[in-house]
Amino acid sequence: MRAIVAIVFLTLASQAKSEGLFSWLFSSGKEIKAEITLVNKCELEARYFIVRDLQTGKSASFKNGVAKLNTKVNSSLQLQLSPSVKHVIFEGNAVSAKKKMKLIADCSERKLGGIADN
Repeated sequence: MRAIVAIVFLTLASQAKSEGLFSWLFSSGKEIKAEITLVNKCELEARYFIVRDLQTGKSASFKNGVAKLNTKVNSSLQLQLSPSVKHVIFEGNAVSAKKKMKLIADCSERKLGGIADN
């Protein structure tokens, strides 16, 4: 029984992250206007990125590196490429929404290990 309680607590605590467990438990679902700053480590201009609320499908584009999106605390937000960009795929990790946050666009080349040329 103690193990189950510990697992549940650790799961909740990892979800709460920097917000703190108390505010995470009691602020979830509260409507906010998230202000998302883009840290762009890609060769693409910031205007080609959007941030999308994965629950509602709403999105916002970046202007001068900042996007504003009406959402709820702890909704899952994801950095994506604008639908206007064709034939290129970029999807960032989903993160919990907060009033002020930063998302990083990192387009660095990924190296595959264990592949041999024949």
